[in-house]
Amino acid sequence: MLFGKADYHEIKAPLSGKVIALADLDDPIFSGKVVGDGIALIPSDGEAVSPISGEVSFIAPTLHTYGIRGYDGVEVLVHLGLNTVKLNGKGFKALVKKGQTVEAGAPLCQMDLEMIRSEGYDPTTPVVITSNTIDMIRRLTFNNGFCVAGKTACMKYALVKK
Repeated sequence: MLFGKADYHEIKAPLSGKVIALADLDDPIFSGKVVGDGIALIPSDGEAVSPISGEVSFIAPTLHTYGIRGYDGVEVLVHLGLNTVKLNGKGFKALVKKGQTVEAGAPLCQMDLEMIRSEGYDPTTPVVITSNTIDMIRRLTFNNGFCVAGKTACMKYALVKK
């Protein structure tokens, strides 16, 4: 079986919203896949959840970026909005701490979409498997359309066989 049920792992959408390709972002770091490979979500609400089960490995001091390292070692980065680092934490409320264990679908953060837009920032959220763990992946597929936070897989991957 090349890519059957037993082979793949799901990355749940961390936000409800429309999936778009990283290449469609007006951000060379994400569109150029410098940080890693994945998708982006145009969020319909600001309730962010963990896309995978594992440990919170990173929280930006500005609360706009979260890394979760899965039990299989794959790390997923959720970057809430584009250039939102410039908000210095305004509009974001962390619901987890670094080192905390989370299950897929557990609350990560709240972001105030209305405030972020009113400040002139794009809340489109890249969701990527980080460049330091992408070599663990032998196959990565993407969902398209609309995803529901914590329920719909936005990506699926198979690990390199050892």
